[in-house]
Formats: sequence, C-alpha cells, structure tokens
Amino acid sequence: MKTLKLLLITCCLIFTVTACEENQDLITEDNLSELNMQAKSSKQVEVPFKAKLFTGQAEDALTEMCSFNSPTDFWGLEHQVGGGQGTHMGNFTVDLMFCIHIVLDDQGFPDLGGGFGEFSGGEVSSMVTANGDELFFIHPGGDFSLSPNEGYTFLFEDVCTITGGTGRFENATGEFVWLGQTKVDGSGSDHILDGTIVLK
Repeated sequence: MKTLKLLLITCCLIFTVTACEENQDLITEDNLSELNMQAKSSKQVEVPFKAKLFTGQAEDALTEMCSFNSPTDFWGLEHQVGGGQGTHMGNFTVDLMFCIHIVLDDQGFPDLGGGFGEFSGGEVSSMVTANGDELFFIHPGGDFSLSPNEGYTFLFEDVCTITGGTGRFENATGEFVWLGQTKVDGSGSDHILDGTIVLK
C-alpha cells in the first residue's frame, strides 16, 4: 500500500511539473510572438521619394480675398489642382489652397520687391494615390523669385514636412523639397519633389 501511495504521489508530481513546463512554453511562445509583432509594427523603413507633377488654377482661384490693402496690394485665395507620378505613390492628384500676395507696380506688373508672390503655409495638404491612400504634408509657405529657366516666369523652392496619411502612409513621416516653376504661357506650374518618406 505504501508503494502504491508513493507511486501515486510521484505520478502527481511528475504530472504537475510537466504541466507547468508546458504552460511556461506556451506563455514564452505567446510572449515571443507578441514581441515580434511589436517589433515589426515599430520598425521604420526610410524610402526615397521623388515625384513630378503639374498644377493649374482651379476655376475658383483668386475669387476670394484673404486680406485686402488696395487694388494693387492684396492677398488672394489661390486654388491649384493637378497630378503627377511619384515613387511609392504611382499616379496621384493634389488639390492645394493657400493665400498668395499680389502686389503690382505703377505699370501693373508684378512687384517682387514689394512682396508679390509671397504665399501662406502651415495648412495640411494631401496627395491622393489612385487607390485612395493619402500622404499628408505641411508646406511652410514662402515666396516667388524669377526663374532662370527658359519657358518659366517664377520659381519657388521650399521644404515640406510629411505628417502622416492613410492606408500605406498611415503614421508616415519625412520631408521633401518642393521645387515649382510657373510657365510663361500662364497654363500652370511644373513641380519636382525630392526627399524621403519614413514608413512605419
């Protein structure tokens, strides 16, 4: 009888020890899987971003005032629409609204020295890809200068900050240089974007 009790106690101990070891293994595997998922989700991938696009004035461009000093010195609400193609974007569209400073000299020509071509920034804009994913960015604002390139009147160059997005651009960060040039014929502007997107 003592042998039977001793055998029964030994079996219970062995069962308890192996049961604990199995649970520990499961917990460890679960923890590792969770840690791997967290590591994958927190991993950042930095990718180059290059794009070319064209924008033109929308029908409602400069139909509203942001502020008014005189008929030859005012801030008008500019509205540019267009699209292009970029790395990690494919085809995309843009719809940009900002205030632009219009200052004309005594002969009715743009007065760059007086502030013509300054434009506001700070608002979140987006590029929308063909499948609907959006890349959000903030343009700091800036001003125009005369373009040295044939076929263009003015140019601007600024650094934009990426502030997130939707779809594959959710939680994206980064920055890019935006170089724009207005065409002499008044048909619109050509733009080149060059920078980095950090995907999370």
